[in-house]
Amino acid sequence: MVRTNVVLVSVLFCMLGVCAAPAMAGPKIQPGVRNPGMTDAPPFEDLDKNHDGKLMRSEIPRNVEALKQLRAHFNEADLDGNGSLSKYEYQRYVSNIVSSGV
Repeated sequence: MVRTNVVLVSVLFCMLGVCAAPAMAGPKIQPGVRNPGMTDAPPFEDLDKNHDGKLMRSEIPRNVEALKQLRAHFNEADLDGNGSLSKYEYQRYVSNIVSSGV
């Protein structure tokens, strides 16, 4: 009975968005919150030079101020961990990232 209650409370907290997750350094993605520093990032299609539908870290220019944060946190933007960013992953990162301490 006690175990069932603990599981139910855990599920309830997760449904409310209060899940305990390992602390990770760097930005946290929160839907609906924009980071003003990323609003001037170039469109995905401009960065995907070989038109393969994905961005490798090497395709992200170092000299574009709006993309420095993305280069620094590339692995966090790569939601599926395949080593590249899909258009969805790029757009989600650009529009929904919140830097730690902002």
